[in-house]
Order: sequence, then structure tokens, then C-alpha cells
Amino acid sequence: MRLNPNPSSTALFNTFLRLPDTLVSTAHFRPEAMRKVRATREEETRRLKKIDDDEKAEERKYVGDRMKKEERERKLAAMKPEEQKKFLEKERAKEQSKGMKKKTMRS
Repeated sequence: MRLNPNPSSTALFNTFLRLPDTLVSTAHFRPEAMRKVRATREEETRRLKKIDDDEKAEERKYVGDRMKKEERERKLAAMKPEEQKKFLEKERAKEQSKGMKKKTMRS
């Protein structure tokens, strides 16, 4: 979710986020309610952190894949046509053997 950088909407959002803290500090709730509020906050914090970590991991994977692809393209560009053909055949053979391994593992 993206926030509008407009200061008035940001202030409203911050107020909304601080509402539970204000209620807990000023109102007199039972300890069970306080524990529930704290547990909910911690759970949401963990969930948001996990989502953030997943996004960062996905970004790292994307960057790594892109770098591998660029490296492969650079190698291929530097090779002679015969070497390129041999390199591509080796890659194809590796992919086939990986596919066969997956098939045998699933069976």
C-alpha cells in the first residue's frame, strides 16, 4: 500500500496508528485486554517483517538471476560459433539431466 506524501494524510495515518497506544496508556483496561493488544501488535509486526523479508529475498533472487543471465550472454558473445553450439548443447544436456532427476525423485 502506498501512502500519499501529502503531510495532512500522513499525519492522519500516524494518528490512526497511534490510537491503540493512546487508548492503552490512558484508558484502564483489564490485563487480558492489554495482553491481547500487545500480542496482536507483535503478530502484525512479525507478519509485516516477514512480508518485507520475502520481498527483499525476491529482489535479491531477481538481481542474481539477471547477473547470471548477463554473464552467460557475455560468454556466448565472446565465443566462436562452434564453441557457442557446443556450449548450448552442454546446457541443454544439463537441463535434461536435471529434469530426469526431478522425474525419478517424484516417482
